[in-house]
Amino acid sequence: SSGINAEYGEDYMEENLFIGFARFEEGQKEYERARTIYKYALEKLTKDNCPELFKAYSMFEKKFGDRKGIEDVIINKRRFKYETEIKANPLDYDAWFDLLRLLESDGSLDDVRDTYERAIANIP
Repeated sequence: SSGINAEYGEDYMEENLFIGFARFEEGQKEYERARTIYKYALEKLTKDNCPELFKAYSMFEKKFGDRKGIEDVIINKRRFKYETEIKANPLDYDAWFDLLRLLESDGSLDDVRDTYERAIANIP
């Protein structure tokens, strides 16, 4: 086990575990359980280390989701893109504003507040 962790890292293991679990539930026709597993994993894992999870969840929603589920995937992908840009350059105000507009249109009030506080903390 330690050899696998050293080679791929802990996030790789978790990502594949969640994907496998969700696909198992999908195979059992437990679509809501699979959706819950994907959403939980996307919240808990480090976003920049789980591209396969995003891909698997996107494919799942395209197969079994409704319009809202597919919109959620698109919004999550855009959020991930903006968060990645911000992580690379915390003073990229365009990325902050893009993320804030996205969250204001579809996010929770707490997410919007937290993001404004994070943005304000990065003033040079």
